[in-house]
Amino acid sequence: MNMKKTRNFSNFFLKPAVGLLGIALMFTACSDDDNVSPAPGVANLAVVHAAPGSPELSLSVNGTKSNIKKLTFGTFIGYANINEGNAEFSITKKDSTKVLTKSTAALKSGKYYSLIIADVPAKTAFTLVEDDLTAPAADKAKVRFVNLSPDGGSLDLSITGQTTPLYTKTAFKAATAFTAVTPGAELNFEIRENTKPEVLAKIEKVKIEKGKIYTIWAKGLKAATDSTKLSLGVITNK
Repeated sequence: MNMKKTRNFSNFFLKPAVGLLGIALMFTACSDDDNVSPAPGVANLAVVHAAPGSPELSLSVNGTKSNIKKLTFGTFIGYANINEGNAEFSITKKDSTKVLTKSTAALKSGKYYSLIIADVPAKTAFTLVEDDLTAPAADKAKVRFVNLSPDGGSLDLSITGQTTPLYTKTAFKAATAFTAVTPGAELNFEIRENTKPEVLAKIEKVKIEKGKIYTIWAKGLKAATDSTKLSLGVITNK
């Protein structure tokens, strides 16, 4: 899906800046060809709904409800312009006015951020991650790992067949730095609880292209067997 209209969280005319790989339990795919460069005084913000068991939500910024549609578990909303400075984020259930959680963050001009709605419903909270979208080295891609599984434990992320994990001991709500990786047409990623041999979840045949930047993220519950079960997803940040 290719959307070309300008997105601005202050006015809620939204423009996606990145794409999403349509792999496994993934979400609405938008074009990754449109890279929004923040103007002076403006930052860029992406939104992820990673709270298993939570209903469809509505996001408000500084008390004004956004026009983001279908903010359901597993949804990724691509980067959009937002004014620099302190911003108050809050969420409610769709068509409700009762605030479930809110948080204030200081956003810097020219920076990119991911606003993550995480944890189980009774503990739902925001996590804000700054995204370093500097270009990879020549002939490389960049990948990071974000652990958003409330009961998954401390996780290791590996590429299948490689003896050394890409990342180890990634705690819940933690995001690693982006690391250079060799591109591949069909890479398989898998997660394990730190030091344990059992593969908890995997995602197969992921296309990692040179020059691009990706987030591999763990979502869902290890104890679940339904649509909220532990799984991996891939976001193309740039």
